[in-house]
Amino acid sequence: MITTDPHESSGAYVLHALPEEERRAFEAHLAGCEQCQEEVAELRATTALLGRMTAEHPPQALRDRVLRQVADTPQEPRPRTGTKVRRVRGRGPARSLRLALAASVAVALVCLGLAGWQRQEAADAKDHAQRAEAQAAQVEAQAHEAQAYAHRVEAEQKNVTKVLTASDVRLQTQALSDGATASVTFSRSVGSATLAVSGLPALPAGRTYAAWFMENGTPVPAGLLTGDPGRRVTLLEGTLDNASAVALSVEPAGGSPQPTTVPFGAVPLTA
Repeated sequence: MITTDPHESSGAYVLHALPEEERRAFEAHLAGCEQCQEEVAELRATTALLGRMTAEHPPQALRDRVLRQVADTPQEPRPRTGTKVRRVRGRGPARSLRLALAASVAVALVCLGLAGWQRQEAADAKDHAQRAEAQAAQVEAQAHEAQAYAHRVEAEQKNVTKVLTASDVRLQTQALSDGATASVTFSRSVGSATLAVSGLPALPAGRTYAAWFMENGTPVPAGLLTGDPGRRVTLLEGTLDNASAVALSVEPAGGSPQPTTVPFGAVPLTA
């Protein structure tokens, strides 16, 4: 048998804290009690408004704590008479208890909302820091790459100058197929050579021109003609050694250890 006054159950009902038997009894009472209907509507509106302040779900411990507080709060018994007593809105310990209960829920929801906001702010800050760190690392890597390229260009220019100013420098020019021309400047004492070409047709994507030192009929890789080879002097890789000519062929991008096509021209390196 349920002895709880149904007028005292509005707050617990809105919070789904009533046992099943008491819930059914209160809903039967609620159907004919205008005052309880109004209080339930107010409490539902309040909790719904507060609930929108956070996406966090209250933990089970919060519900248990609230129920314990409700159970420990003394409640004044209502007079049991045959005469219907009209309750005055806003007065009495029952309404104070319901308002206190709603306030407790409000505080808990606000705290949960602030905690969720702080966690999101921390996650956003961490993500921003990681992106900034990645960008800084990328910039640093690009700076190192640019510095390394500048050093390579500087070293190449020094070697080109060394070849061009050597006492035994030689220049050989040879007409290639399709009206192209190749000129090789070399120095046996320095052991290096440069290559300048003009009139070479553009190649499709995935193909490049490659140079080879011909040593006793064997091709030895001497570097790739990257970019626009007609606009620069290329310092050939490796040393002359016993090279008797510089040959050119078309190879896959990135080069190959041996020619994959028949060389379309060669410049003899005669002393």
